[in-house]
Amino acid sequence: METNTPPKFVRWALMLGIVIILNVFFTVIVALAYPSPEYNDYCPNIQQTTAPADAITCDAQGGVWNSYTPSSPDVSAPSAAKSMSSSGYCDMYAKCQKPYQAAVDHRALYAFVIMVGLGVVALVIGLIPLGSSIVSSGLSYGGVLAFIIGSMEYWGSAGNWIRLGISTVGLVALLYIGWRRFRD
Repeated sequence: METNTPPKFVRWALMLGIVIILNVFFTVIVALAYPSPEYNDYCPNIQQTTAPADAITCDAQGGVWNSYTPSSPDVSAPSAAKSMSSSGYCDMYAKCQKPYQAAVDHRALYAFVIMVGLGVVALVIGLIPLGSSIVSSGLSYGGVLAFIIGSMEYWGSAGNWIRLGISTVGLVALLYIGWRRFRD
């Protein structure tokens, strides 16, 4: 009696392929639905020959002056007079950085929601017996990986309470699936 069961490594390779390509597919959907903001749209290249040397010039050119207290210089050094005249620097990108970061955070939130939604769909379809344990497992693991990818993308923007919520929901969902599907 001959069986046509492929070797285990082929089954694992197919399952891993489904997991990876499924998440590449999800990532492309997110990129099409919510493209990443372009830094140059918020902070165009600022053409200047010399950096503003004082707060008034810096503000007039659209920058933000950051003052600091210079360390006590050695008065006998020739560069001491030069370092005492400048007590700060001009950040020409400070004003445009905040709206850019807000756009990045906004996009990360929507990417998180889409990835988790797609992950839930993949996980639910993976729990339905489709006739192929490899396809079901690949979809289930792909859904879990979508949760991880979505959470990682949003993690830096989320507050501690949101992180706790994401972790709790993820843990509860995985435990529930484990108890429902894999009873010993």
